[in-house]
Amino acid sequence: MKKINIKLMIALIGGSLIMASCGNNSKSENDSLQNEVGMEHDHSSHELGATEENRNVSANIGEMKGDLSVVLKDYFTINENLVEDDASSAAEASAKLVTSLKGFKGSKLSDDEQKEVNDILETAIENAEHISKNAGDIGHQREHLISLSTDIKDLIAIIGTSQKLYEDFCPMANNNKGAIWISNKEAISNPYMGTKMPTCGKVQNVIN
Repeated sequence: MKKINIKLMIALIGGSLIMASCGNNSKSENDSLQNEVGMEHDHSSHELGATEENRNVSANIGEMKGDLSVVLKDYFTINENLVEDDASSAAEASAKLVTSLKGFKGSKLSDDEQKEVNDILETAIENAEHISKNAGDIGHQREHLISLSTDIKDLIAIIGTSQKLYEDFCPMANNNKGAIWISNKEAISNPYMGTKMPTCGKVQNVIN
C-alpha cells in the first residue's frame, strides 16, 4: 500500500507542476506586454524578419503594404479547428490557406522586402501543405503550425495589418521548448494543446 501511495503522490505532484507551467496568465501578461520567452524555431533565412526589431510588431508598423485579411482568416480557421482537435477541418482550412498564400501580392515593397516576403511565402505554403495533407495526423499538423505561425508573424511585420491581433505563447508546445501562435482574440484558445488544455498559455505581445 505504501508503494502505491508514493506513486500516487508523485503522479499528483507531477500533474500539478505541468498545470502550473501552463497556467492561463494571458490577462496579466497582456498588461505588461513582456516577451519573456522566445521561440527556438530557426527562421534565420528570413533576413529582415529574423531581426528583433522586425519581429517586435507594434502599432507603429507604418503604412500597410498589402492586404493579409484573407490569409489571416484562413490561418485563424486552422487554429480554431486544432483547438477543437478537428484535424479534418484543419486540413480543409489549410488547403484554402495554400491558395490565399499563393494569391497574395504585396505593394510598395522595397527589393529587400519583396525578397523577404517571397521567402516567407515559400515556407508558409510548404507548412500549410503539410497541414492540409495530414488530416489523419493532428500531431504532424501541430508541428507545422509552429513554423507556420512564425511565418505569419513575419509577414505581418513587413506587410502590416488593420486588425488588432495577439501573439500568444504556449510553454508546453514544441516538446516543451515553447511556441507562439497569432490570434484575433484576447482570450487564450491553444491550438497546440487542443481540448486537453485549451486555455494553456499567455499573451506575450499585442499587434496593432
